[in-house]
Amino acid sequence: MPKNTKKRKPISLIIYHHKGGVGKTTIASWLSYLLATGGIAKTDKKLNVVLVDLDSQQNASKTFLSMKKVPGLPYMLPPLHPQYIEGAPENGDWNGYSTSSDILFDRPFVYYPVTGVETLSVLPSEGRVDRLNEVMHKDDFIPLIGDLAERYIDIETEMGEVDIIIFDTPPSKTAICEGFLSKCSHVLVPTQLEYDSVDSVPQLMDNIRLYNEERHEPIEIVGVIPNLASSTSLTNNEVDQYATLESHLNKHKAEHNITDDLLLEDFFLVNRVIFKHKKKPDALETVFCLKKDKKAMLEMDSLYNYVRTRLNVD
Repeated sequence: MPKNTKKRKPISLIIYHHKGGVGKTTIASWLSYLLATGGIAKTDKKLNVVLVDLDSQQNASKTFLSMKKVPGLPYMLPPLHPQYIEGAPENGDWNGYSTSSDILFDRPFVYYPVTGVETLSVLPSEGRVDRLNEVMHKDDFIPLIGDLAERYIDIETEMGEVDIIIFDTPPSKTAICEGFLSKCSHVLVPTQLEYDSVDSVPQLMDNIRLYNEERHEPIEIVGVIPNLASSTSLTNNEVDQYATLESHLNKHKAEHNITDDLLLEDFFLVNRVIFKHKKKPDALETVFCLKKDKKAMLEMDSLYNYVRTRLNVD
């Protein structure tokens, strides 16, 4: 009998919320690192992970790569790619750099390896994604960006080398963010326990529902993650917002016959300095080390295990 040569698509997970400051980059970076290294205890199967930075702030890129400041530029440049050899004929038109904007312009792209983590690669932001948002801010561009995102995911499917692609997104509702969302297999929604963030969640859920109406396989909602809580003891306002968030999600589940738990019971991430990026790409074992804070370790381990289970990667 002929062998089944159909290749499995990599999981494409977008970290999604229209509001800035909810911790999308922090969560995208931690999940990328932990999924690639086997978790907090380093005992799980290591996955081949690609982190795609679509945010002009470049914070995820700075965490994993030695980004370069250039006089006169308001953004940073990625390093010269280690595979680039000056003057080599195989370079063709390649100048030795690659960014997530290569996807948006339908150009060849080359991932950057992450020092010390063989199973993690990064496609950095060029720092000028906002210039595309200026001309691609209308809903008419969402299908175009969606087609480019789908083409990119299809290339990775054909290559068959990546287990999961994680997209870090900008803090706004743009055609770029919405276009990638429309083609991803999974979405994770971080939110602060404050009014504007929580009040936006029903709209985010409705956006996902509308995209799913056009798809054969629906976007799977991994969950909604309450993030940046003031402390391990929630304030009265945070308790109220948590209850409101729970009510929003229960209503969404009931209306759409969803049985999965979209909110991990009694779970939230505290706004901890130890979670923040220290921009030390040459010492990631110190950047992503929680040994000095057991509560932080337990929180991040719970998030990692929840997401890994919901993605069904084992």
